[in-house]
Amino acid sequence: MSNQTPDLRPATIAQAIQGMALTFNPDRAKDLKASIQFHITDKERGDWYLDIADGRCRCQRGVIDKPSLTITSSAQVWLAVARGDLKGSIGLMTGKYKAKGNMGLLLRMDSLFSRELTAEDIARQDWQED
Repeated sequence: MSNQTPDLRPATIAQAIQGMALTFNPDRAKDLKASIQFHITDKERGDWYLDIADGRCRCQRGVIDKPSLTITSSAQVWLAVARGDLKGSIGLMTGKYKAKGNMGLLLRMDSLFSRELTAEDIARQDWQED
């Protein structure tokens, strides 16, 4: 019998962004109403957004009008951030990704998306592989 803990870190950029909604911590959000747009470049190109309101976070594929914050990144860089291999602040300061809009929201992201991800969360999510 193996005592190894399964690796719950995202394998794709879709899982990384969907996973953010799963790790959303409503206790840290309080009355926050915001949207975070992701423009992902390179081989996993695509647009996703997180819509935060009423203590919930929803992940949708596509573009939202007037996002609070827009993050433009290669899939490789944002996946490294999501997996914890690259600190988001270091990635921004070194130009590995760009952010535009509410920088205070960007600074809160570690806190807002801080709930521990579980295998049950992933099973309920039914990861979209696109």
